[in-house]
Amino acid sequence: MKNIIYLIFLLISNVNYSQDYRSPEYQKLRFDEAITCIKNNELERATMILYFVNNINSTNDLGKMALKKADSLVPIAQQKIRKNLVGTWILFESGSNWGFETEKDTLIKKILIITEKDFQFYERNVKTKENKLIKKEKTTFTKYRDMRDACFDFVFSDKSIWSFYINKDTNVLRQIYTGEETKDGRTEMVCGNTELNYNKSD
Repeated sequence: MKNIIYLIFLLISNVNYSQDYRSPEYQKLRFDEAITCIKNNELERATMILYFVNNINSTNDLGKMALKKADSLVPIAQQKIRKNLVGTWILFESGSNWGFETEKDTLIKKILIITEKDFQFYERNVKTKENKLIKKEKTTFTKYRDMRDACFDFVFSDKSIWSFYINKDTNVLRQIYTGEETKDGRTEMVCGNTELNYNKSD
C-alpha cells in the first residue's frame, strides 16, 4: 500500500512540475533571468536561457521574442569568445576525466597560438626557439547547438568539435573534444572526452 501511495505521489509531482515548467509564469521568469545575464555581460548564458525559453513555448510572443534575441546575441558572444582566447599557450597536460598525463619536460614543447582568425598548433624546440607548424584551424563555430542549447564550440576541418575556454580561477586554457559534425547535425560526447590543458606563455 505504501508503495502505491508513493507512486501516486511521484506521478502527481511530475505532472505538477511539467505544468509549472510549461507555464507562462515560468517562461517569463527564465526570460527575465536572461535579460539580467545580458545586463551583466554574460552573453553565452543569456543565449542558452533564451533558446530554452523558446523551447518552452515557441508559438507565443515571449517565445518568438526570445528566439529573435538569442539569434542576434550569438555572433556577439562568439566574437567575445574569440577575443578572450587570443594568446600563446603551452600544453602541460592531456587526458580525460579518467586521468591526465603531464607533458614531459623535453626539448620539444607543444605550443598553441590563438588569434581571432585561427588556432595554430606548433612544436617548439626549446634550445633553438624554432617553431614547427603542425596544423592550423580556423576559429569557426559549429552551426549546431548542443544539448544545453549552446553554439559556442569550434569545428575543425576534420569535423571534430572542440570547446575552448579559460578557467578563471586557474587561468588554464582547456581544449575539450565534444563531438563530431555529421550530415544530420552533431554528435555529443559527455564522458571520457579528450582534453588538453595549457598555461599561458609569459
